[in-house]
Amino acid sequence: MNQKIKTSLNNLIKQYYTSYYHDQLGLEDYQWRVKNRLNEDNDESCYTASKHINKIETLLNLRFDKRQKVLVVGAGTGVEMIQFTKKGCLTYGVEPDKKALEILKLRSQLHQLDQNKIKQAVAEKIPYPDNFFDFVYCWQVLEHVWDVKKSLEEMIRVTKKNGWIFIGCPDYRQIAEPHYKVYLPLFLPKFINKLILKIRGRKTEFFDTLQFVNAKKIKKILKNNNVLSMQLFNPYKKSELNVNDFRKVMYWIQDNLGIEPLQYWLIKKL
Repeated sequence: MNQKIKTSLNNLIKQYYTSYYHDQLGLEDYQWRVKNRLNEDNDESCYTASKHINKIETLLNLRFDKRQKVLVVGAGTGVEMIQFTKKGCLTYGVEPDKKALEILKLRSQLHQLDQNKIKQAVAEKIPYPDNFFDFVYCWQVLEHVWDVKKSLEEMIRVTKKNGWIFIGCPDYRQIAEPHYKVYLPLFLPKFINKLILKIRGRKTEFFDTLQFVNAKKIKKILKNNNVLSMQLFNPYKKSELNVNDFRKVMYWIQDNLGIEPLQYWLIKKL
């Protein structure tokens, strides 16, 4: 039975991520990326969430276990839910995309995820009561929502007092667009970036869906809520400066303007 599920699962993953990487983003290395996605529930996978979860445990001096009720916002195809479940957490997930949910629910049969805790829902309207979760995890989702402010406030609403929220997403004042894997002047108007993408022969329908969220906007929203927040800054290797001129510019913006390519936030509800 497990082998039958795995075969069906792999076929769905191939279809889903081929559509994403090839049809929507036009990545030349899409086959390699799709292949890696087949193993994304493996702890050693380059797509695993375990390094983020372990870092959160270190920073907050806590251990995720059966005492924690965790929500993954934008659960996607399930890798974060699997990692939290492996740690023993009561793990919930919300995801709006039907095809991603189909993959996630198949995965639930292999990884002891409770299908009753997986719901089709958007971040702007999380179908759980106030003060329900000990921890909310949201990785590379805010740039895809309809309303950033409402999504953040919903995550805060469903978090218990003294509970925590982790958010990671791009800062769209930088020059690196992480989905298209290209350097773009994201601090300029969207139509200019779309023109550059078109000149490079890339499709722009997906680009139209992106919210140009940044740390300044998130900070403003958080200031108007009853939370304590901190932005995390990860070190980079100085040897990476020798890679190319675009990366040098990216790091110059990071070092001199304080704008990270990827922004990480830990938020405590007071």
